[in-house]
Amino acid sequence: MEAEKRANLPWITIALIAVNTVVFLCSDLVFYNRQEEIAFYMSLNPVLVLKHGEYWRVVTSMFYHFGIDHLVYNMFMLYMMGAILEPFYGRIRYAILYFAAGLTASAASLWYNGVFAAEEGAHAFCAGASGAVYGLIGGYAAVYFVQRRTLPAWEKRRMLIAVLFLLFGSIFDTGIGHDAHFGGFFGGLLLGCVYCMILKKKAERERYRKTYGGGK
Repeated sequence: MEAEKRANLPWITIALIAVNTVVFLCSDLVFYNRQEEIAFYMSLNPVLVLKHGEYWRVVTSMFYHFGIDHLVYNMFMLYMMGAILEPFYGRIRYAILYFAAGLTASAASLWYNGVFAAEEGAHAFCAGASGAVYGLIGGYAAVYFVQRRTLPAWEKRRMLIAVLFLLFGSIFDTGIGHDAHFGGFFGGLLLGCVYCMILKKKAERERYRKTYGGGK
């Protein structure tokens, strides 16, 4: 029984939280005197990425946070979404969803700050797991759009309210990378829809096999 509980834990989510936390502890506590330098090299800036080829920032910015409140909020949301989606999609699909959403969030941030608002965006340094977390919200929304006919009414209402609140709850807040959030969300939504259709077809084949193929 205990082994089964451990097997059902969202291990990918726990590992992601651990990595984000270790990065924060190292940058803000262990290397406290070099905090500004680390923030500079870890965060995402369109000029340094697009013109100077510092592409590592696309990944490192996903694991760096500006302060404990920034980290705690993102890790709380990561666990809430991960606890639902990791068992539903499976660990490999879930891990791909997380990183793919993080990359689309970075791409959206680079486009907005490097092209659309280039003059102001040239001085923008962005970081945090929120783009990938919003991708998980997109993956959660995909379950609603693709499988809503199979969900009970109360579950559909809960999912819709949760997605709308998480997506638009901070829309008027300044100093937040809404470009990255929406980029991550739509990246997660698209991949989540693909996953849901694959899982739906798989479930249909399994029902057919059990009904007509003599399976138990």
